[in-house]
Amino acid sequence: MLYVNQQKKRRVVISDVAKAAGCSPATVSRVLSNSGYPVSEELKQRIYEAASKLGYLSDPNGRILRTAVNPSVGIIIPSFQNPFFSQIIMGIVHLASKRGYTSVVYSSQRDPALERKYIFDLIQKQIGCLFLCSVDDSPDTLKKYISSGGLACVFESNFPPLSEALNATADMFKAAQIATEYLISQGHKKIAFLTPPLSRYSRRQRVDGFKFAMSMHGLTIDPEDVITVSYEGDIDEGLYEYTIGITLAQKMLKQKKKYTAVIALNDLIACGVIAGLKQNNIRVPDDISVIGFDDIPNSVMISPQLTTIRLFGEVIGQRAAQMIIDSFESNERINNITLTVNPELVIRESVRDIRK
Repeated sequence: MLYVNQQKKRRVVISDVAKAAGCSPATVSRVLSNSGYPVSEELKQRIYEAASKLGYLSDPNGRILRTAVNPSVGIIIPSFQNPFFSQIIMGIVHLASKRGYTSVVYSSQRDPALERKYIFDLIQKQIGCLFLCSVDDSPDTLKKYISSGGLACVFESNFPPLSEALNATADMFKAAQIATEYLISQGHKKIAFLTPPLSRYSRRQRVDGFKFAMSMHGLTIDPEDVITVSYEGDIDEGLYEYTIGITLAQKMLKQKKKYTAVIALNDLIACGVIAGLKQNNIRVPDDISVIGFDDIPNSVMISPQLTTIRLFGEVIGQRAAQMIIDSFESNERINNITLTVNPELVIRESVRDIRK
């Protein structure tokens, strides 16, 4: 038997947001309507946070995004530093432009609070299509966007796939399995996996693929074979992922185990790993082989050119945009749909066959 709670939930109003943010209702109204009235950034942030937490919608029927006439799509990525995110953006923008939509692109700077603010901005601007590479630990703000009528595509996140969103990604488990098996086929048995914190679901999938491939070939994995750093965030000077690649290389060289190969979480980290090894007079691939993921343009701009797993960022961005815009225009919801692109090994110069 299905039981339904008949108690009607009171609608959140501006005065509720004002009370939570510690300001006047007039100030809340000015901020949420983007009036341009001078308000400090700190207060704006409190208002956005309060509105998001309380689930405030300016449309009383919660249909603001489904009745929108703004022909735009919103894109939120963690950083403009990593070219892989640019590949995803290019795919979305290319398709959206052909369909008559403009694109609004934000960088959350790896800050969950900023990501939530931008999602709320999209609701207020009545932009009904969202493409998100999330750094948030919780999907709650995204769910508020969807409940207000928006359609969302999630490329990666710190939370498991949402049934209410289009989940678009390469098969990260398979990608890591392919990378590991290729190294094993070249005679490598002592392999390290170098990564930022394992907070994201997609990162844990890659580590799982690595462990699975190693175990299938009867190779043991020690806990220290997965080498991480404890921090994450864009930096004012330089590239965060390239910089931590150098740090991870130095950390690996301090291990007791002498590795013959390295799997880096992505190509930008792999480039940093190669630089870090060179700083310690370690030759790639003569002394240590290196493989990455993504196949960004930088992969062929370094020496040696990087062997990598192509994840087809532009392709998946374009396909996701087509599916979301088709659903938006036909007034259909997204339920339990996953868009997956098969990864592909790209062999270049950074892996050596040590059997010879």
